[in-house]
Amino acid sequence: MDKHLVSEGMFGFDTWPWRQWAAMAPNAKAIDGDTPLTWGELAALVDGQQARLGEAPIVVLDSALSQRALIVGMLAAWQAGKKTLVLNQALSDEVQATVLSQLGVYQFLPDRSREPDVNVLPTMSHWQPDQPLTLTLTSGSTGTPKVIAHAAHQHLASAAGLTQMLPFLGLADKTTSLENRVDCWLLSLPLFHISGLAIVWRWLYKGAQLAIYPCRGESMASALTHVSHASLVPTQLYRVLPSLRQCPDTSTLSHVLLGGAAISSALTEQAEQQGVSCWCGYGMTETASTVTLKRADGQDDVGTILPYRDLMVADDGEVIHRGETLALGVWQAGALHQIDASTGLASRDVASWCTDVQPPTLRIIGRKDNQFICGGENVQPEVIEAHLQQCAEIRQAMVVPIDDREFGARPLAIIQSRGHLNAQQLADYCRRLPAYQRPVAFLPWPSLSPEAGIKPSRALLTQWAQRQAID
Repeated sequence: MDKHLVSEGMFGFDTWPWRQWAAMAPNAKAIDGDTPLTWGELAALVDGQQARLGEAPIVVLDSALSQRALIVGMLAAWQAGKKTLVLNQALSDEVQATVLSQLGVYQFLPDRSREPDVNVLPTMSHWQPDQPLTLTLTSGSTGTPKVIAHAAHQHLASAAGLTQMLPFLGLADKTTSLENRVDCWLLSLPLFHISGLAIVWRWLYKGAQLAIYPCRGESMASALTHVSHASLVPTQLYRVLPSLRQCPDTSTLSHVLLGGAAISSALTEQAEQQGVSCWCGYGMTETASTVTLKRADGQDDVGTILPYRDLMVADDGEVIHRGETLALGVWQAGALHQIDASTGLASRDVASWCTDVQPPTLRIIGRKDNQFICGGENVQPEVIEAHLQQCAEIRQAMVVPIDDREFGARPLAIIQSRGHLNAQQLADYCRRLPAYQRPVAFLPWPSLSPEAGIKPSRALLTQWAQRQAID
């Protein structure tokens, strides 16, 4: 594929996307919520926020800000030609300090010490889709998170490829009149995570609607009645299906992109019966979110490769990423350290191809980082998790190593179930596994486990399980 062709002509923008939609349809709704905004109103707010920005080339936004303030702040910074980082305030002070030390010159938003210069109109930066624009932290599951840099190009390629398979309609799809349908995606994921940013870029790419409603805890069910699309973890979908079932005439939800955990066929069947199409896939921060996608069907593959992505499975099973969505590089010591696009990115994910279907689908076996040794055997926790997830009563399972004097480490399973399952039932269910893969104990999912809205922390649950084993 000719990269020049992709950059210049494929995505249809010659200015910042929100300005293009504001020029095309200033009175069309851009943001839905308790205080909706049209594209024209949004563009005006972005201009006003830009006037408050200083000279620093990087803007750090506090994740504690409202979603609306974060959206306006990000767009204003981008329009000013600056890079943005949304900083997760749940990170420890030590990790935050380490991250900030890598940025170089930056400013915080909000900066209450700075007043807008009302006498000078902000100068909009020229649309340069290949320049670094967003800085996003990896999960940091194996240490200090890395700061990953993307340009608008990678985000638009990600949005363009996904929406070719998962229908999401906006102003970009209108060919006759403004009477045509415009879809609405709930901003249900944090903007410090690549999956949250991906929602924003799908909205910008399509000129659709972005929904900003309270969606924590019990508010999620109400929020979902206002939208057509949402990104959820399976546990969230389990919790809201009964509420959606009670209001079939008012719910507009039609598509859910699931991630963060194994997905049972029982869950997707329930959702499909209520008219909700469930999708799942695989991706990572460095690939601007989703790389493969499919309709969720209870099978253990993650679908086919989306357009503008490219990946290969190396001889040792590790996934190597290339393609148009691959990040520019890692931001370190105030500079971009580029990823070699020809070599690609070694993901640390282990996978295989399912060749009994065409085109072949990808099956993720697990993370190299999660493997541990039990009595001389390599244990891949995700293999055990997938087996447990086939039990209809189990909503979520995570397998972690606990120290063992004889074997070095043994698997322990942490289970979230719909009903009561005792240890003997679970042990019987695991007898089909090789002996070294059978969990030595089963613990109920702890309420202390933080829910970031994406996926549970394997590191934190491992620490918790070790403490339980000692006690």
